[in-house]
Amino acid sequence: AMIAAPSMSNLIAKQRLNATTRELASTLSTARSQAALLRREVTVTLNNTSENEQILLYWSPTANSSLTTSPTTTTVLFKPDGTVKDATSNISFIICNSKAKKTKTIILARTGTISMGTEGSCT
Repeated sequence: AMIAAPSMSNLIAKQRLNATTRELASTLSTARSQAALLRREVTVTLNNTSENEQILLYWSPTANSSLTTSPTTTTVLFKPDGTVKDATSNISFIICNSKAKKTKTIILARTGTISMGTEGSCT
């Protein structure tokens, strides 16, 4: 049991990182869909645990995880056509789980499309 405990703890941390990554991708996708459906701008605010509204969505990483973005941003605004407002390049969201010492990356293109980036290690 003592040998399996660290391995199990690491597995759980990796699963939490995967879940947090999926949640962010889902939140971004929902915001893009809402913008197109409602023909209104929809905002996603990062690192915020407020209650979601129709045109205001919030996302925050789970325990032991943190978010960095490149370029640095705290909000993402989707235009009614589903594109990202004021984006001059792709936005990379890097989620680091300090317990698993792993990162997952989500890339949001200016067009609003979401793709999974590379997996790495936290420093």
